[in-house]
Amino acid sequence: MRVILLCMAVLGGLSQFASAATISAVLKLNDGSSNPGLAFDGLVVQNFGAISGTGVPPSNGGVIPIIPDASVPFDGSKRAHVKADARRADLSNQNVEIYLTTYSYFTAVTTVGVYRVTNSAYWEFQVNGNYGWRISAQEPQFTGARRTFSFEKVGGPVLASDNVGSSAMNPTGSLGSGTYRLFYTHTNGDHPGSLVNAGINSTGSTNLDIFFTFQSEDSSGVVPEPTSLAVFGLLGIGGAVAKWRRKK
Repeated sequence: MRVILLCMAVLGGLSQFASAATISAVLKLNDGSSNPGLAFDGLVVQNFGAISGTGVPPSNGGVIPIIPDASVPFDGSKRAHVKADARRADLSNQNVEIYLTTYSYFTAVTTVGVYRVTNSAYWEFQVNGNYGWRISAQEPQFTGARRTFSFEKVGGPVLASDNVGSSAMNPTGSLGSGTYRLFYTHTNGDHPGSLVNAGINSTGSTNLDIFFTFQSEDSSGVVPEPTSLAVFGLLGIGGAVAKWRRKK
């Protein structure tokens, strides 16, 4: 009897370690890229260098410069800039909120011309569980600027996309365990009006946020949960103890 009670106590303790629904998030460079953006002055294409740091926003840790401010010079005092800020909030109800503000702008460029600056990367999410999702894509704050995006499952379908990038969008849906990517490209200078606004010394920011609403756990993975392993282990212990007692 004492052996049974011991096994039950151990199982109760180990059950606390059963895997719960989780979401990891890391900002990465697009395949084949070595930097988060490009600048073009009509003659030369320049890049901004690689993203520094891990690209992982801390849970409930406030806003971080996930792409630190970087700039490259054009002729005279003209410069092109890119950066991105991010924040992650993990709520007590297992909901996860990811906030991203991207910047793609110029300084000292006040006339329409051939100048262009692009800020581009993607979030990669490892999801364990069933969630509802909602994307909040803000309209670009520069008239003529564009911020396109595509949300897709790796090896699966595209869940939402905006190939124009000139207005606000708020697509929604649901997903299960898997790997998902949210690509974005924030461009300033390709479209009439964007350079004129850049001359106001604004930062050209726009928000691309995604919210995950917990629905249920997902135990369909091939890796057994710690609780399942504990059950098999305790069955083995129980059998060994029973055999030992018979020998006595």
